[in-house]
Amino acid sequence: MKYLTTLEVAHELKVSKQTLLNWLYAGKIPEPPRNSKGYRLWSAARLSLVKRLIREGRLHKRTVVHREASNRPEVLGEFAREVNQFLRGRLNPAVGRALPRPSRPSSRPTAVRRRSRA
Repeated sequence: MKYLTTLEVAHELKVSKQTLLNWLYAGKIPEPPRNSKGYRLWSAARLSLVKRLIREGRLHKRTVVHREASNRPEVLGEFAREVNQFLRGRLNPAVGRALPRPSRPSSRPTAVRRRSRA
């Protein structure tokens, strides 16, 4: 039996690979079995099941997968590090204020000095 890759299935369904993965992560379609290397094995039967779910309107392309909220210290610490890195890129850490934006170049043309040939 020939199995399809996730990308081949996405092309067959005319959706992006990420949309197909979002459906998997959200539990809207059953997870296909995997081979010894960890790749998903999409059979023709599983592909027809997903097509049927699309026809029935049970799947749509705007499926968004959100991470579950967690109060575990390691998750909160990682989130705090991400926020800190984001703010460091946008704020001046020494002052705690936003850095000034670079000024726009003037719209007036600048004069070009020519050297005299002497």
